[in-house]
Amino acid sequence: MGEMNRQSAKVFVTKIFTGLFTFTRKFEEVTLISGIAFLAILLMVNVAFREAGHSLYFTEEIAMFLMIFIVFVGLSYGVRKTRHIRMAAIFDLMNHKTKKGLTIFTSVAGALVMFFMTYQSVLYVSHVFRMHTLTQSLLLPYWIFLAIVPVGFFFAGLHYVLTIAKNISSEEVWLSPEQKSEYEDEESTLMIG
Repeated sequence: MGEMNRQSAKVFVTKIFTGLFTFTRKFEEVTLISGIAFLAILLMVNVAFREAGHSLYFTEEIAMFLMIFIVFVGLSYGVRKTRHIRMAAIFDLMNHKTKKGLTIFTSVAGALVMFFMTYQSVLYVSHVFRMHTLTQSLLLPYWIFLAIVPVGFFFAGLHYVLTIAKNISSEEVWLSPEQKSEYEDEESTLMIG
């Protein structure tokens, strides 16, 4: 009976983590693609207008906020894809147990930092909200454009938590929820791609 309860609890937790992972992956991909595409189109349209002798007064403001959006969603995406800075040369020389321990330790540290930054950015966004600051060109509440900052930090922290769970539940070393620790010959990857 106890083994059955443990097994069903494990299945339930796995479903929750899988659902969270799928949601964040879709959110990141859709928003990054649309944000970068919209930024590119906006800047090209503004160049065309400038060539015609006019300029869209709000372009720089929207471009700045799109960059904030892309950076903080990209932060989460980078953690998920393990595209952040790491000491791979030293890491590759370690034994399996040390790699797993170090990965869990760095994931815990990363999660703590990301969740702390989530908290701090929520405080900042709420402060901006209370000040009723408006953007210069669009005259929209400034906090709306900063709301993505805590979301990006939170999703990055969530990816670290998912990495911890993946490493605890698996024999292999996982650098992120979808990236195993395997030696990757970047030179051959670049030549093939």
